[in-house]
Amino acid sequence: MNHPFPPHQPFARRVAEAISRTGMTLRSFCRAAELDPSFFSKVLSGKRSPPAEEQVLRRIAVVLGIDPTELIVLAGRIPSEWARLSQDSRLFQRVNSLAATHPVPEPARRSAAPRELEEELL
Repeated sequence: MNHPFPPHQPFARRVAEAISRTGMTLRSFCRAAELDPSFFSKVLSGKRSPPAEEQVLRRIAVVLGIDPTELIVLAGRIPSEWARLSQDSRLFQRVNSLAATHPVPEPARRSAAPRELEEELL
């Protein structure tokens, strides 16, 4: 079975799984997160980039019960609470060396989203 979300889109995959876990439809999720369903459907299908605004990403995280920092990073952004990294070169070096010595493993293949969500995205 083809997964409806591109495997190289960790943000889309994580959000889709959370939507599925909560039992929401795409429309109910978008209503709760104050997002345009058409735009967000394109984000989830990989046709558009995730929202750039940190406030929007935090709102999505709250609605879905996801750690906001994780979601911001998955969207390719640097969370505001990590700003100190750019101001403290020693801290940056420590974090960078930790990241280099503990590479992130390839994500395990995750199950496909429920058929209802997949159909709603099409």
